[in-house]
Amino acid sequence: MTDVMAEPQQVDDLLVPTAAAVDEGTLREALQAGGRRTVFVLGGLAVLDAADNAGFGVLAPDIQSSLHLSTTTVTVVAALAGFTVFLAALPLGLLGDRTRRTVIAGVSTLVWAVASVLTSVAQAAWQLVLIRVLSGIGKANEGPIQGSLLTDAYPPRGRGRIFAIHRSGLPIGILIGPALLGGVASAAGGHEGWRWAFAAMAVPAVLLGVTTLFLPEPRRGQYEQQEVLGQVLTTTGDEVRVSLGGAFARLKKVKTFYLIMVSLGAFGFAITTVPIYLSLILDHDFGLDVGERGAVASIMSIGAMIGAALGGKYADRLFARSPEQCLYAIGGAIAALGCGLAIQAYVPSVPLFVAVGFVTQGLLFAGLVPVTLVVSAITPFQFRAVGFAMVGLYLSLVGGLGGAFLGAAFEGRFGPRVAVAVLAPISSLAAAAFLARGARTVRADIAQASADIAEEQAERERVAAGGELPLLQVRHLDFSYGSLQVLFDVSLDVREGEVLALLGTNGAGKSTLLRAVSGLDFADRGVIRLSGRTITYAEPQTRVELGVIQLPGGKAVYPTLSVGENLIAGGYTLVSDPPELTRRIDEVLELFPVLTTLLDQPAGTLSGGEQQILGLATAMLLRPKILLIDELSLGLAPVMVQQVLQTVERLKETGLTMVIVEQSVNIALTIADRAVFMEKGQVRFEGPAQELLHRDDLVRAVFLGSDGG
Repeated sequence: MTDVMAEPQQVDDLLVPTAAAVDEGTLREALQAGGRRTVFVLGGLAVLDAADNAGFGVLAPDIQSSLHLSTTTVTVVAALAGFTVFLAALPLGLLGDRTRRTVIAGVSTLVWAVASVLTSVAQAAWQLVLIRVLSGIGKANEGPIQGSLLTDAYPPRGRGRIFAIHRSGLPIGILIGPALLGGVASAAGGHEGWRWAFAAMAVPAVLLGVTTLFLPEPRRGQYEQQEVLGQVLTTTGDEVRVSLGGAFARLKKVKTFYLIMVSLGAFGFAITTVPIYLSLILDHDFGLDVGERGAVASIMSIGAMIGAALGGKYADRLFARSPEQCLYAIGGAIAALGCGLAIQAYVPSVPLFVAVGFVTQGLLFAGLVPVTLVVSAITPFQFRAVGFAMVGLYLSLVGGLGGAFLGAAFEGRFGPRVAVAVLAPISSLAAAAFLARGARTVRADIAQASADIAEEQAERERVAAGGELPLLQVRHLDFSYGSLQVLFDVSLDVREGEVLALLGTNGAGKSTLLRAVSGLDFADRGVIRLSGRTITYAEPQTRVELGVIQLPGGKAVYPTLSVGENLIAGGYTLVSDPPELTRRIDEVLELFPVLTTLLDQPAGTLSGGEQQILGLATAMLLRPKILLIDELSLGLAPVMVQQVLQTVERLKETGLTMVIVEQSVNIALTIADRAVFMEKGQVRFEGPAQELLHRDDLVRAVFLGSDGG
């Protein structure tokens, strides 16, 4: 077999810069590489986002009085924008992996500006509800789009400091938001002054939104490709788009990413629900009004800015020296944060509350910046925006919403102080434990990202040098069901018009390989291509549209439906074009004339061979480029096997490319051009089918003519 994939190299030589390079590098150099405008414009958007949230809280009493709202209503309205951010983040992330992210960020900001103007003229609660939903949609780009943009715009050795600048926008917004909006409202005077505040916020939003539209769009994965290959790969223009389901499935296979998401889910309580309880403590136990609570939040936000700056500076250095130690450090900061929040809940005075909060906010942002850095390194660049969207989803929706219900149970019975003191340390320590587990796999995940890039370049070079382009390519495929690995570094080619027999013992991984090719399961590692187009992360429906059709052994028909109804159901992709479906049914009946007299007969009453032929007929309705047949002779009597083999021979004569899973060497030799023998998830033989007979060690392993596999 041809091996085109470079073995994973040392991670320090590839996607993680050396410690010396980071020590020598400066923020100025990082800004020179990616440009100052992108990070500062996106940082400005983060400031606006936080300023709006903080300002709405300060102006909520005036809004409540002006529109005659209940306290519950105004609280729900305030939360709507944040909730909408979670709902809109994933669709925006999917869009961000497919189109210009600068346009998405710019348009989203302009939508937020429109929402700000509409807020200033709202006259009823239902209007304010719709407007805050619109505002949330406008803000939803902050995580998936802006994070992805910054990752691709700036080199790895400076990303920590770049992320620090961007993250600092949040505490800056918290610091200036109440003063800015409150100042405008105060200058305007009266209970309607809040309207002028929101109208004024639209001005910088429009300016930043328009500026964002004209930011340069960085090439996806350009720095990773430059580090691994010394050049940036050109796009071919025919890439198969990654679906949301495909991105989810692949990211779940990145062990470090999965553990970080679980960690953020546990940690989410500490940064979403706990601040609410701390605000209640300031109100109920210290008697602070809304303005005084805003002042406390503003002072503590200074600690957040310091934490972000330190996190960015030292995250770059620590990550370069040891990605593992970087995750341990993040876990330590999060664990300390949880304990600090518990202390903050029980301090006896406001000054001590502010002092401890200053430290906890610093710990929070000191941890969030390097988390972003690690996520950017382990997430495949093809769906990095979806990866960043999942960060927000787990942090705020899973951790925040789940924590809210758990916290409510504690708070209702024991009060807010007990809820914080008990749950904040537990959630933070659990998050730290998951991050520690992630430290075991982070180096391998980064190395795998570099290996994937190297494989793509090697394949392009092979084709450019005149190498054959097979119809189907499988390269270095690993697959696991949970912790059980089933496929190990499987590679094979299938040429157009070829029939390939996939042989092996029970449990060899043959059926699993077909499921990975057809998209029913997603691989842990490796590449699958169809006619040179990468379909590794494509959904099954997309693969069907591209011509990858699988026929499951023994489960190819609906037994309660008639043969004719099975054919109609098999042409499900043609339901919107009945005449075309009718034409194709006529075509397959000409190809399989035995079915013509059986159209009204229930499929479950057919013989095993006839059912297999019906399955082949329904597959041919979709005009496959490659047909994957799992267990061709499964459960068939010898006479039925011969009938099915004759049908397959007719399909072979039409030039159809097929991969047939089979345990019987005799059957395989009858129909196959080549054979691949698998054992324990590995390819042990690949070559002309007749040559397999000379490998007694392999042939003896197969129970000739037996079922299973």
